[in-house]
Amino acid sequence: MTARPVPRPAEARAMYAVMTAEPVGTDDLIAVPSPDLLRRYGTSEASLRQLDSRPHQTLFLRTAELQDAAATQLAVRVEALRMAAEHDGLVIDLTIPRVVEDRPDAVSLAHATQWYVVDPLALTAGRLETVGLAAFGLPEVALEGVDSTTHPMFGAVLAGLAHRLIAEWPANDPVGSATVTLRDIAFGLGDPAAGTTPGDRSVDVAIEYDPAEQRLIVRLLGDPAETLFAP
Repeated sequence: MTARPVPRPAEARAMYAVMTAEPVGTDDLIAVPSPDLLRRYGTSEASLRQLDSRPHQTLFLRTAELQDAAATQLAVRVEALRMAAEHDGLVIDLTIPRVVEDRPDAVSLAHATQWYVVDPLALTAGRLETVGLAAFGLPEVALEGVDSTTHPMFGAVLAGLAHRLIAEWPANDPVGSATVTLRDIAFGLGDPAAGTTPGDRSVDVAIEYDPAEQRLIVRLLGDPAETLFAP
């Protein structure tokens, strides 16, 4: 595949729905994602049951220029979660879609797994595919060559890479070679001790943009079991 830069959209969009038992102002008329779709992308059964008793909708929709996409995503998610907390509601991230179960004060751009899910259907093909990074104007990521027996290690590398992508986009084009460190992974997974995690263990990755899939195709250039997680 010939290396090519990642296309940059003109803007990115934050889209959330706050679902409440009683209306908050005038209901926004939106199509709520189906339970099967919400379940596929990680919504818990408890949240699905709560949604049954929260039929009223308040839509949070905001667009931003690409350089402001991350800050806008953070601000809109926190605003939606605060409204939900005040009205005993639930927040649906309509980009993925899934119910967001974080507290407003726990939302962090550094904690990458708050912002994407892995499509469970892709693992059978030896891939980890993200859903959610498009909210930042990024292509979704497909990590290839995943061993299903050790996929949590690959998932950890994906979290570290996503952390870097969110932090560095759009200033840096991700196509090319990159290094994911244990510290990147700690931030991506939301480890409270990430700031003190050693950064001297790493794995190299190769990143290409596939225009047909409109994805970043990522291949590991080392074994994470050896370079990152060996005792």
